[in-house]
Amino acid sequence: MKKFFTCLFVVLLVLTFSCKKAEETKSAKPEKTVSKTERPAAETKSEPAEKAEKTAEKVTAVDFEVLKQLLPEKSGWTRSNVRGQQFTYGEGQTSMAEADYSSGEARVHVLILDTARIAWTMGQFQQMVQMGFSAKDDRHYVKTTRIDNLPAIEEYDYRDKDGQLQVLIKDRFLITIRGTKIENTNILYDFFNAIDLKKFD
Repeated sequence: MKKFFTCLFVVLLVLTFSCKKAEETKSAKPEKTVSKTERPAAETKSEPAEKAEKTAEKVTAVDFEVLKQLLPEKSGWTRSNVRGQQFTYGEGQTSMAEADYSSGEARVHVLILDTARIAWTMGQFQQMVQMGFSAKDDRHYVKTTRIDNLPAIEEYDYRDKDGQLQVLIKDRFLITIRGTKIENTNILYDFFNAIDLKKFD
């Protein structure tokens, strides 16, 4: 299911970029090149100012032990395999915590990722939400939505009876809830509602 929608999403992005590039080439006009010395003072930034901006943008990821405490408990479901990890990428870092849940044949996996606002760690989430992307066929669907005004993506496969719900909190914490052997996505929303969002403040 994910491979199908990923391919479709990439095709849409390529077509959109191609059309936009053609329009820009057609309407482009020569513009006067302005040297750095000719630019107004307001447009130029000193190296210390640029370094200060980069430092201000840096976000330290929450320790994964803290994220583990945010994983929900769900009545009627057995929680197991609670674990966490921390990653460093040069000056940036991310952390995550996850757990498995079972009830009869149904399985749910909950993952909380602190992206520390590093865009690429969110995969295609932001692009899909910004585009308002959706797709469906006779077997499955994927659509962007909002939950309590939070950006989200919902997916479900009718044949395999598995689905996924992703929600972004404070433009930073990406929660992914995936279920297998589930009749619909309602249980995914139930798990999300079991997470105490106030603890993300």
